[in-house]
Amino acid sequence: MSLAVLWGGILTPVQAAELTFTGKLVCSLKRPVLLPVNAEILSLSVEPGQKVKEGEILGRYRLIPESIQALRRQLSPSQITELRARMADIDKGLATLKSKEKSLEELTEKKLAAPQKLEQVQREITALNRQRSALQEGLGQAEQSLREERALLSKQLGVPVKSGRLPHEGVLVAPINGHVVWMHPELRRGAVLKGGTPVIMVGVMNPMLLRAQVHEIEALKLKVGDEAEITMESLPGRKFKARVSRLPWAPTVLTLEQPTYYEVEFLVPNPDLALKEGLKATLDIHKPGDKSAPGPSPDKGNDSAGGPPGSK
Repeated sequence: MSLAVLWGGILTPVQAAELTFTGKLVCSLKRPVLLPVNAEILSLSVEPGQKVKEGEILGRYRLIPESIQALRRQLSPSQITELRARMADIDKGLATLKSKEKSLEELTEKKLAAPQKLEQVQREITALNRQRSALQEGLGQAEQSLREERALLSKQLGVPVKSGRLPHEGVLVAPINGHVVWMHPELRRGAVLKGGTPVIMVGVMNPMLLRAQVHEIEALKLKVGDEAEITMESLPGRKFKARVSRLPWAPTVLTLEQPTYYEVEFLVPNPDLALKEGLKATLDIHKPGDKSAPGPSPDKGNDSAGGPPGSK
């Protein structure tokens, strides 16, 4: 609390607003590592809290036979084989018709064949060419889809997938730079896990984010960049600095019956990694009071000494 001197020598306290919130700490960025197919874990090279780099191998696994069969069906070029067979039939038909067209042209010139026969063959050639163009477009799309499927599978498995050959093993790869903040409780050597299961979570722990539900009245008093002080019961005696990093313009839940709360984000430096995800924290924000607090209005009848009229 500070004191402001108003007209007449009267000292008036100027109150400073203290805003207090509670919130939970989370990583500023998190990315899961998924096991792409049903597989048996062969080895792990990380543990919770370990620092990792993007692209680093975190573990290895072996595809079970059912997974290999499913991938083989997925990458089977049966559609492409069928389209190529149909293309070959059309090419064969076109060759026959063009040979017939050439013979009819010679006969027509010698007046030995009716022109209508030649026109009919030419219409058939045009129709087959259109079919061939449509098949060619479909074949190109199917081949492109197959290439994309192989590229996606290579990225998911972490190993190259070549034409006609499926890998029997894959690797778990770190998606970003950060720390291993969570591992699946069943993730260990020899375990067989289901495809699509998140098995490792990599998070950025410096800086951390603190998310707090702030009442509408207090939220309107905040602005991006406002500094805060953080304390936690789990870390007694320590204080951390933070600042408002994101102020939403819409609440998470909007109901007429309940007060409106906004989820405000605070950025918290964490160079020594003392803060962990999930810790509950209390934030205190000091907002200076209005230094131009109103005082009593000057009276024109007052003398220079500040006394009331007629005091002389």
